[in-house]
Amino acid sequence: MRILIAATPGIGHAFPTVPLAWALRLAGHEVLYATGGDAVAIRNAGHHVEDVCPGKTVVSMVGETFGKHPELAAQYAEVDHSSFEATQRFYAVLMNHQPDVVDRYVQVAEEWQPDAIVFSSLNVGGLLAAGKLGVPAIEHGYGLVHTGRFTRQLREWNAEHFERHGAELPETLHTIDVTPPSLSGNDPSAWPVRYVPYNGGGLVPSWLNEPAERPRIAVTLGTTAPGFGGLGPLDKVIELAGDTDAEFVLALGDIDTSTLPTLPDNARVAGWVPLNLLLKSSAGLIHHGGSGTTLAALEAGVPQILMPDEGERAESAAAVAARGAGLHVPHNEISREAVDTLLGDDKLKASAAEVRAEIHSLPLPAAIAEQVVGTVRN
Repeated sequence: MRILIAATPGIGHAFPTVPLAWALRLAGHEVLYATGGDAVAIRNAGHHVEDVCPGKTVVSMVGETFGKHPELAAQYAEVDHSSFEATQRFYAVLMNHQPDVVDRYVQVAEEWQPDAIVFSSLNVGGLLAAGKLGVPAIEHGYGLVHTGRFTRQLREWNAEHFERHGAELPETLHTIDVTPPSLSGNDPSAWPVRYVPYNGGGLVPSWLNEPAERPRIAVTLGTTAPGFGGLGPLDKVIELAGDTDAEFVLALGDIDTSTLPTLPDNARVAGWVPLNLLLKSSAGLIHHGGSGTTLAALEAGVPQILMPDEGERAESAAAVAARGAGLHVPHNEISREAVDTLLGDDKLKASAAEVRAEIHSLPLPAAIAEQVVGTVRN
């Protein structure tokens, strides 16, 4: 059986699908990815990838859309950015406003003729392709917000694409939910799955296995946020680091870090380190509130400080804080007290451990792979 995974051109949307892709291949099925941007790194997980937008990234495509449609930028500035519900339509439109990219998803599907299409949340190209080919479509969630409730509205929000291709929504449509129910409630219509972090592979740096003389705090802004807002949110964290009896590891990937303030002796820039590997030796995590980062910390049972900017990240931070597994603190308000709580609050640690156990009780990707295949056989 052939399964096409149509992922939005960003690591945060593509990487959560990798465990399912592995499970499908181990069950003997063929898997092909259609994605682009930094998400083509999926090839390092052993998968074949069709690049649907060579030379483009999520950041560049959003900038291109705003440049061509200043009215959208003006409208976006007026919405309630603290609400994912309010910003959802804009996210869906901004990431799908390049007809050539949407058409490329459809072209890949038409050429490869999959039996079913798994598409990342908001990816209208994959949903449209499934509708045009008449095959089942399975949305794969990527964070703590139940995006499945918006899937059918993608047809309305991106009507011009469906009309151009003479397609409608596929008759068979399901959602895979990676959200721990105790944080965001249960979606009875979705297929719950255990979140298995995939953060890319890499060489293990020698310092990572050295005995820690003091607690280690991982710090990251993910892969997309710095492209929109820069590294400014880390200024206060770095200022606090010098007065904290802990080791700070800034996992910032390959981005330019020359704008960072001078680091104290107990902080280091680590470049690209797979987050799930780093978290195994960390007592806490400070980050931007991105979905993959948040879920990786929850899966590891590591307390976290979330410093979100807007929308989905703000809702995720609020959910983690309400569950007691982390702290929701704006980056310009982070304090020594918050860092001390991250390291020393036993209730925070206990709640994080409870969520980890909850995640580990959910069905594994292998079980979901069987359900995906079942949509075709039924």
